[in-house]
Amino acid sequence: MQVACMLVTHLPMKAELRRYPELRGRPAIIVTTSGSKQLVLDNAPEARGVVTGMALQEATARCKNAVLLEADGPYYEKAFAGVLHSLEQRSPLVESADLGCVYVGLDGLEKMYGGEAQLIASLLQGAPQAFNPRLGVAAGKFPAYVAAVTSPGGRATRVPEDVAGYLRDFSIDLLPLSWESKTRLHQFTLRTLGQVAQLGVGPVQAQLGTEGRLAWELAQGIDRRPLLPREAKELVSEALTFPSPTITNSAILTALEALLSRAFARTEVRGRYVRSVLVEGQVLRHPPWVRQFSFKDTVGNKDRALFVVKNALESVTLSGPLEDLRLTLVGLTGETGTQASLFSEVRQHEQLREAVRQLEARLGGKAPIYQVRDLEPWSRIPERRQALIRFDP
Repeated sequence: MQVACMLVTHLPMKAELRRYPELRGRPAIIVTTSGSKQLVLDNAPEARGVVTGMALQEATARCKNAVLLEADGPYYEKAFAGVLHSLEQRSPLVESADLGCVYVGLDGLEKMYGGEAQLIASLLQGAPQAFNPRLGVAAGKFPAYVAAVTSPGGRATRVPEDVAGYLRDFSIDLLPLSWESKTRLHQFTLRTLGQVAQLGVGPVQAQLGTEGRLAWELAQGIDRRPLLPREAKELVSEALTFPSPTITNSAILTALEALLSRAFARTEVRGRYVRSVLVEGQVLRHPPWVRQFSFKDTVGNKDRALFVVKNALESVTLSGPLEDLRLTLVGLTGETGTQASLFSEVRQHEQLREAVRQLEARLGGKAPIYQVRDLEPWSRIPERRQALIRFDP
């Protein structure tokens, strides 16, 4: 099986440079929090002496004029998802590995693209030019990965037929093994893949178990691991932009209610249930705000989803005003059957819903029923005090 490995090194930093071009050429450091520690997630080449995983205190001591950036995991995942989606338009077999690393099945594609050169060029174009991806091509995921690691940015390297000979001088640290297994190999003074390949499979497997056999086979240039394509997820999204950035809970809740109404009214959602709701918003001069609200039981209407979201938002503090909101229904399912509520308020709501349905049946369309919601009653601007939204029970 012919496989291509695309590698985008320093993806978090490259993604930040796309968002903030003014940081180009400056010693930027992306900081993440692990427990009570602040660590370096990624850094620009100008931040000399700084490496991934280093404590922030040591990093700032080595690079005193560093520009610190708070890690924005959802943004990096979204940027990588764009690359995956683009590659999925080029091949039916695309496996997402670590952030910035993806494997692509190539069997049967050369004829479609008019040759291997055109196919590789198309794959390289699957990532933004600013990401400067590297590509490795081989008969297996591991040799393709090694080729991608050593390939120049924006270029591709094909592994020759003598795969074991090609891999001979590379470090065992490239093997997809646990840290403990790599440390054990080093303790036996095994530094290169060629040294592992010279041993019999028995001794290596005796020391490392199943990982030992995998290490020996990969060092021999044998990689039987199949490609595992991403599971397709059916998502339904709705979005809106606020007239002006807002931070008030009432305005945000009203916007979320409107988005939930629109999402649950979509044809592909009617009669179905969802497992969670993903809410994303661009915060003024801050990283985006992202929250996922999961439901204990699947939810089939706007009101139950809004109830969960409303309760969860009571403990949320935003870092700044929200400029927009995007709501995505995640985990669509065809499950039916919900337990009826015993609360009188819910029964009244069911009666109101039935009345609206009868009115819509008579009118032959949506009933022109609206409700007034308070947004910012204290605002000096009349348009911001209240909002008129369609009543959708």
